[in-house]
Amino acid sequence: PKENIIMDSKYAVVQTAEAHVALETAVEDDNIPVAAPVLVASEFSAPPPQPNSQKGSEPYADDEISITWEKGETQPAAFRDKWFAIAFVTQVVAISATAMVVAPSSWAELFSSIDSDPSTSNNYHDDDGVSQEQDLPGIEFWALVIGISLLVAPALSLFSMTLMAKNAIGMITASLWFSIILCGLLAVCSIFVAPLVGVIYGIFTICLVSYLKAVKHRIPYAASNLKCSISVLKNNLGLGLVAICSMIALVGYMLSWAFAFTFTINLDSMKDNSTGDNDLSPLGGFVACSFLLSFYWTHEVLRNIVRATVSGVVGHWWFVPTEAASFCSLAVMGSATRASTYSLGSIAFGSLIVAVLHLIRNTLNNARNDRNAGILTCIAACILAYIEALVEYFNKWAYVYVGLYGYDYVEAGKLVMNLFKQRGWNVIIADNLTNRLLGIMSLTIGILTGLCTLFVTLLVDEIESKQGWLGVGFFIGFVIGMVLSGIFMGLLSSAVDSVIVCFAEAPQEFNETHPEMAQEMNQTWKDAWPDVVRGPVVVGLGGGLGVV
Repeated sequence: PKENIIMDSKYAVVQTAEAHVALETAVEDDNIPVAAPVLVASEFSAPPPQPNSQKGSEPYADDEISITWEKGETQPAAFRDKWFAIAFVTQVVAISATAMVVAPSSWAELFSSIDSDPSTSNNYHDDDGVSQEQDLPGIEFWALVIGISLLVAPALSLFSMTLMAKNAIGMITASLWFSIILCGLLAVCSIFVAPLVGVIYGIFTICLVSYLKAVKHRIPYAASNLKCSISVLKNNLGLGLVAICSMIALVGYMLSWAFAFTFTINLDSMKDNSTGDNDLSPLGGFVACSFLLSFYWTHEVLRNIVRATVSGVVGHWWFVPTEAASFCSLAVMGSATRASTYSLGSIAFGSLIVAVLHLIRNTLNNARNDRNAGILTCIAACILAYIEALVEYFNKWAYVYVGLYGYDYVEAGKLVMNLFKQRGWNVIIADNLTNRLLGIMSLTIGILTGLCTLFVTLLVDEIESKQGWLGVGFFIGFVIGMVLSGIFMGLLSSAVDSVIVCFAEAPQEFNETHPEMAQEMNQTWKDAWPDVVRGPVVVGLGGGLGVV
């Protein structure tokens, strides 16, 4: 939109062709930052009156408000929440060192027990009860199954992203109808076996139909977010390598954790010899809880490192797209490095909170299974489950700011929640319609990958010689397909969250770097939530003020 900027020694007044928006604020020079209006709900029939305050904006009409917030700024390179990073690295090193010491003997015991156990032999009994030796598939069988899975799953994931980018609205709508049809079929099938269950599924079906009608006009905005996220990921496929490396690290940690836990928990000092039931002593219980906390914590940290990395790449794509336009772009390398070094403490801080809540909730769930557990234990477990969900929801948005700007954990959470609150976006961020579609796509890719591996197993040998290995081939393909497609769909989900934050904070920059996408998102946003912002929006920009 065209702008008329009137400058004098004391005030800056901005007027636009879309709406007459005025702002007066004290200025010290002629370099006041001014952003063109993007989201303005109403128009004035005459130029607005001059406001009285020099520190902000006042309502120009009875039904209008002015909204202010501070935009995020890139933080200098420094380790934040470093004590949490030190604690996290220490516990990982301790568990890895313990595993390295005990792993050789543990492997030897494991293989000796397998060789001596007759149940692990390859013998089976035929229909006449005669013991026969079952032929295991050769190395070519496993190589083909795993190789085909590793090729098919990423190819299907990229193809699915192309489909979603071309017809995002239709696929989001189809995912909603898929849930409705599936729930309806379950209701019909259950009504003859368990009428009460059928009625419950019927109620769920009605609720899903009502939900579809309520959110139908919001689907185009969700589709615009999804398209932007797909563009980010396809231009920076190196994010997939970051996620795969994180998963490899998690698998390696899990193996180390298993060896260290098994060795430590079997020490005599961990047993309570007074009972004679091999129960854990108080020290053993404390050590077991510590191991579980370490497991939950490490899993959360590795997952959130990927989330923060994606947010950083989205930020580069949003503000400086030339730095986020290749497989392993500067954005990918820089964001991954910052998330795993300078921001590791902030990520470990938030992840530790979730890990502690998860540990307490699981402990209460185990106590609830005890017949002597009271009703208070059940209530506490339910309350903790909701608290854990709230903390994870808060962390999801806090890590976006951690990845975008490098804030510490507490400051990032405050800033991003204040951003949504001041802009009236609390309902918008709670209404993410893309996750259902991504989950269905991941499941579909897993099934298709399993079918491909099943077809490959038919080509290796005759069916009669498989002795059930056809199902094994399908299962391996399904698992690999689900894992790899889950990586890509998880990256997309993180990118969608980051796009929402960037659009809330910097719509004008989006207009400048990606005008076509910005035009579509602006229009779909206005159609979905026409009354969310009802007046000019004033954004703090490092000492100055701008109108959005």
